[in-house]
Amino acid sequence: MKRKGLLCAILALVLLFSAQPAAVAAGNVRSTIIRTTCRLPVIKVTVPTSASVYINPLRFPVSIGDEEADEQIISTPAAIANMSEVPVAVDVTVAGAVKTGSTMTLASAPTGGSGTEKSAFVYFEIKQADSEYPEDVQWDPSYDAAEHIAVISGVPITRQNIMTLPARTLDGEVAEGGYAPFRLTGDAVKKPTNAWNSRDGINVSVAFTFTPLSYS
Repeated sequence: MKRKGLLCAILALVLLFSAQPAAVAAGNVRSTIIRTTCRLPVIKVTVPTSASVYINPLRFPVSIGDEEADEQIISTPAAIANMSEVPVAVDVTVAGAVKTGSTMTLASAPTGGSGTEKSAFVYFEIKQADSEYPEDVQWDPSYDAAEHIAVISGVPITRQNIMTLPARTLDGEVAEGGYAPFRLTGDAVKKPTNAWNSRDGINVSVAFTFTPLSYS
């Protein structure tokens, strides 16, 4: 009987000691709450709200700011700049229409300056650059259907992924190649039967779409 009582006491003691670590662990439970947020990049691209284009059939000298030009189609300086934290892909849509009261037409191909119809060929050109100033850009010498967008009356034309502008620098400045100067250029019939007048002109809308890209 004494042996049985001693064995029971020993078993009880063993159970007591084996139970203690679980009790201690249960009393020291700690937890970590992890909260998640979605980190979106800052997208900031500067885009001019307006610009002007001059139809200059007789190629008179025209002063644009500090510059002088004598092309038949002359536009004022304009450029976009990427100040975003990430690179952006650029899509562009160009739409045009002849002004109300004008008897001119928009040609679908270069006129070469000749002909009898009062017509102008106008196209959109954009270049990636290190500067916003048009005088620092090497513009193409002539129209290229693969690179440029012709302005067709009442027909919007879209080009997707026309270029990718790099993210701003760590100092918050526009990176090299982060500017994109653009212009309208082209030619016009010099001496049409129905002469050019002050009512002639066009309205052109240029819409940009910017898609953020990953750094990789």
